[in-house]
Amino acid sequence: MFQLPNDSPLPDDFFSHQALELSVEMIIDSNPGLASAIRKAMDQINPVPPHLKHTTLLGEMYFNAQLLEALQAHTIGKIVSALIELGEQALQKQNLSIEYVSILRKLIDDWVQLTEWILKNSANHKLH
Repeated sequence: MFQLPNDSPLPDDFFSHQALELSVEMIIDSNPGLASAIRKAMDQINPVPPHLKHTTLLGEMYFNAQLLEALQAHTIGKIVSALIELGEQALQKQNLSIEYVSILRKLIDDWVQLTEWILKNSANHKLH
């Protein structure tokens, strides 16, 4: 099982609740199974205690390690792929709002950062 390091978590050790909610909203029509997996993960893990967050402006956050344990790396990869596919569709349509494209771009970035975190930490810890 993946274990959190004993030292204080860094800001990149967190994933936002808002990003999870928005991800569900974005992919639910095209991939309800992935949306359901995200919802299930949110139900299984607890938010980071407020005293561990570096700023209260971040909103509710989850530890990356707990999110990884709940979703598994292959599901996270599928989420990234689903969001990228939505981005490709948005580029083809060219009539979507700037807000939609901006949110999608930010979500892809958040999930890619989580993937990078997984890769960085898999060198130091055993993942199941």
